[in-house]
Amino acid sequence: MSRLHHLYGLLRYLMMLLSGIIFVSGLVLFGLGVWIRYGAATFVQVMGSFSAQLVTISYVCMCLGAILSLLGFIGCYGAWSENRCLIMLYFIIVSMMFAAEVTGVIFILVYKDLVEVTIRGASKDSLRMSYMGPTAADPISTAWNTIMVHYKCCGFDNSTADFKNSVFSANTGLLYPKTCCVDLTSTACDGLDTTQGLIHPKSCITKLINVIQDQSVIFGSTASGICVMELASMMVSVVLFVRLGNTFY
Repeated sequence: MSRLHHLYGLLRYLMMLLSGIIFVSGLVLFGLGVWIRYGAATFVQVMGSFSAQLVTISYVCMCLGAILSLLGFIGCYGAWSENRCLIMLYFIIVSMMFAAEVTGVIFILVYKDLVEVTIRGASKDSLRMSYMGPTAADPISTAWNTIMVHYKCCGFDNSTADFKNSVFSANTGLLYPKTCCVDLTSTACDGLDTTQGLIHPKSCITKLINVIQDQSVIFGSTASGICVMELASMMVSVVLFVRLGNTFY
């Protein structure tokens, strides 16, 4: 009997530990959502028409993070207080979220290529149709200028060729903006001279993809860890629920 009681105590602490990890994971996911919405505002703007979807994704991350943190608190408190009602509530909510997360992962895997193509198309269209130049104050132009200057790149995926037949080129008659110049103060880099060494040879798509992939690794690792913790905590919560019997505390 003492062994069973000891095992029960270990399960309680295990559930508290798992719930604590879920709580922290929720905070990480919430932080990622905040980064997408505010910290990555520059990258969101260059996505053009796709930016609305990214903003939606950021809010989803923040909501899920808040729910996970609340769920972790419920699990910790339920195990600590031996509250059978809270443990059952915890199990039901975790089960629903686990099913939703698995469905979401399957959806992402199936439509991964489509999402990448959509992002590429939306970003390139925003440069060609909405970019107005280095001095423009609109969000999309400001975002592209920031990216090209900060990452020392030019254009989207084909350097100066991306500005051909663009709104910027039509309005100014230039082949590329000043933000493409290696030396922003150079008079030789006049928007018409494409001599090697004057403009950045690399396009910005690689930089954008690297930033997105870095955050995707964090997101994927966090999501995988959350799923494992949820599955383990569901099993532990069932055992605790049965062990506590039919009396609600």
